[in-house]
Amino acid sequence: MVLNFLTVHSLEENSLLAAQDICARLHHHAMQSPSLLLVYFTQAHDAAVLREQLGRQFPTTPLLGCSSCGGVMTEMGHHVRQEHGLAVAAFYDEKGAYGVAGAEGELVDVRLLLRRAMLECGRPGELPQLVLVHASPGQEEEVLASIEAEFGHSVPVVGGSAADNKVSGDWQLCWSEGQSKLGVALAVLYPDCQLAFQFHSGYVPAESHGAITSCDGREVLTIENEPAAEVYARWCGRQQSWPVGPILHESTLTPLARQVGTLDGVPYYKLSHPEAVTERGGLRLFTDVTVGERLWLMYSSQEGLLQRSLSAIRIDPEYGVDARLQPVGALIIFCAGCRLALGDMLYQFVEQSQARLGQIPFITPFTFGEQGRLPHGELAHGNLMVSSVIFLTNDTGQATR
Repeated sequence: MVLNFLTVHSLEENSLLAAQDICARLHHHAMQSPSLLLVYFTQAHDAAVLREQLGRQFPTTPLLGCSSCGGVMTEMGHHVRQEHGLAVAAFYDEKGAYGVAGAEGELVDVRLLLRRAMLECGRPGELPQLVLVHASPGQEEEVLASIEAEFGHSVPVVGGSAADNKVSGDWQLCWSEGQSKLGVALAVLYPDCQLAFQFHSGYVPAESHGAITSCDGREVLTIENEPAAEVYARWCGRQQSWPVGPILHESTLTPLARQVGTLDGVPYYKLSHPEAVTERGGLRLFTDVTVGERLWLMYSSQEGLLQRSLSAIRIDPEYGVDARLQPVGALIIFCAGCRLALGDMLYQFVEQSQARLGQIPFITPFTFGEQGRLPHGELAHGNLMVSSVIFLTNDTGQATR
């Protein structure tokens, strides 16, 4: 049997009932236990209850979960009711192997987690076909550096940072053996199929740019020796800066970015979403920055954001995908800021993704940071981006490795 990928969702507002609903739906679809469960849910749910109930029903199945901003999306639409939403992707893959590991805290040994996950699924020392990572916001760059140190530049990585509804720290992670608000959870995947990856932003550069002249972690203090918040406001066409406080919504269509490289002579970027204006007149971002890096103003519109986001689910042969392969499922990690900017147009994403991929199942959490590899293989953490993996088998129903 080749890889079977399916999604189920629940709008139950009690975490125990929601998990039981998911289990019943999965049992309805298949008698055997899944090879892997990906669990995405809103902050109103209790990750511990979800993990424990799913684990009780499927004790041999590795599980990886992450909270999502404002709902969860599948091929059936956007799922949330009274701030509660839960969706699960189930993999059924007799020939594949899947391992999960996680840990709580700010100083997680990610290399140890990778080795533990590989050992769990019986593939110690074998490079996975994919690493899927979810971390609490603030740890992403260190996590990616550890993955690169362990596996080098060749292993694909897809990831999304845990999210809540109001950047209040109420995000959650869960994995087979635990859950936490602060930490890292990851999976190593060895599926019996081919994979196609994309990591895209929905933005284009404006003319305004300047070098960071002072910063403190994720807070940009000055750009070209001027207060960063004032410079950014001027770039956005404002007469004065925003007051101290959150500007997440105001900055969604005009984020900042750093150029990473060029592809066919065209620059490409990784984005940073300004979260707030600080007391020091700086900008707090959702990514780390360093002095000397040049920030570019980026921009988009709702329609432009929709169309460019859809670029993250293309499987054109020109991108190295065998034309004989057919998609059977997809994981599409979508920035929470882009979701909010799209508003009601989010439903068009579901419709147009089906037009591109066909009537296949997919699952989409809305995250506070996205991770993936850029065109020349750079492993990056960015904001306002889409990171995706599409699972493909050939049209004869036989998967290829």
